[in-house]
Amino acid sequence: EHDLHASTVLVDYTISAYLISAGLAGFLWGPLSDRFGRKIILLVTFILFLAFTIVCALARTIAVLLVFRSLQGAVICASFVVGQSAVVDIYPPEKIGFAMGLFLVPLLVGPIIGPFIGGILSSVFGWRSTFIALGIMTITATLMIFFFVPETHPHLVFQRLSRKLPKNSDDKNTKAAFNVRETDIIMKPRFIPPWRSLIFLFDMTLIPHIALCNSNFSILFLLFTVMSNRLTEKPYLLSPFSIGLCYIPTGIGSLTGSICGGWVSDWSAKRFPRAIEGRLIFNLIGSFLCPFGLLLCGWSFHFNLHLAGPLIGSTLFCFGETFMFTSTSAFATIKKPTMAGTILALISSIGFLSSGIGIIVIIPLFKILKFGYLFSILAAIIFLLICISGMVIIFQIRKSNLTTTHSNILKTTPSSHALIDQSKDIIPIQLF
Repeated sequence: EHDLHASTVLVDYTISAYLISAGLAGFLWGPLSDRFGRKIILLVTFILFLAFTIVCALARTIAVLLVFRSLQGAVICASFVVGQSAVVDIYPPEKIGFAMGLFLVPLLVGPIIGPFIGGILSSVFGWRSTFIALGIMTITATLMIFFFVPETHPHLVFQRLSRKLPKNSDDKNTKAAFNVRETDIIMKPRFIPPWRSLIFLFDMTLIPHIALCNSNFSILFLLFTVMSNRLTEKPYLLSPFSIGLCYIPTGIGSLTGSICGGWVSDWSAKRFPRAIEGRLIFNLIGSFLCPFGLLLCGWSFHFNLHLAGPLIGSTLFCFGETFMFTSTSAFATIKKPTMAGTILALISSIGFLSSGIGIIVIIPLFKILKFGYLFSILAAIIFLLICISGMVIIFQIRKSNLTTTHSNILKTTPSSHALIDQSKDIIPIQLF
């Protein structure tokens, strides 16, 4: 603030600019990765992020920092979208929840551990050192992607495999690979305009879960922005380093929530196999920790209670948020497997946009409503969304049970036996 002659509000707005630009650009990276592949998009965006980070480190005015922080957000959000798409490419539906949970660990824990590392660097070397550290990590990540990360887009993978296989072969697997290739050529990936993904907002089997997931995600960024400011005031008066230490419990909460949420999602899917929504049941129950954590954190700040109060509340919220986020991402990609990149881009874009706008709109309200009342309103909104999401899940499961019961009444026809016999000749795609 002193170096750039900027107020605390303007510094907070750099975070908003970062998130809003990430939300707007996120609509683009998913369709681009569906069309051109995952690896090339990651490499291009990481190189651009490195360039923008260097400019941020050299910024002399808050205006320059604001512009290039926005550009940073616009390109780095690709790692969030494209990375999840790669997970969908690799893992089968029955394992995708746990895999998504592992993938999201650094992405969800990063914004929490970041203030801890940034607090240390800022205290010792100044705020510009945080961007230097980002640049070093970006170079390392870019080199690792270039040398060690393969392309996972199914169309490009099949093309590579088909070039390696001899055309004249009696091997069953070889013939099957060429059959897959022919089918894949017919269904070549195409660029879907980013605005086409907005049609999913009218899917009532999707939007309640996306709304809950992104509301928690938005409040997560709002919570950390508010905490960093509140902990510098009375009665806490913490230094940047001490504030960074306060984010360790929340990081642990996000870490365990992400991993446990993915595992529980896969386990729940096996317990309720008749409806895709079955994998959300237990994760939805766990998300009740979010409104409870908000109430504890907000009223602890409101009455200037011991630091343990807001830390426990924020940790519970972080656990519940990531616990639900991983299962929602897995659910959406299983429901729309052919448009994984597009649907994940929609989820992340809405989350980033609402986070950035939320910081701009809600932070000024703290001067009017104070912590306890405002956090109570946010907790009530989350509780309402949980109830709506739960009703949709129950309706879909009951609907699937009725459909299954009706189909069991029908007699088995000879043609169905023929289909069962033919299924023995199908080669699973995992062989390739």
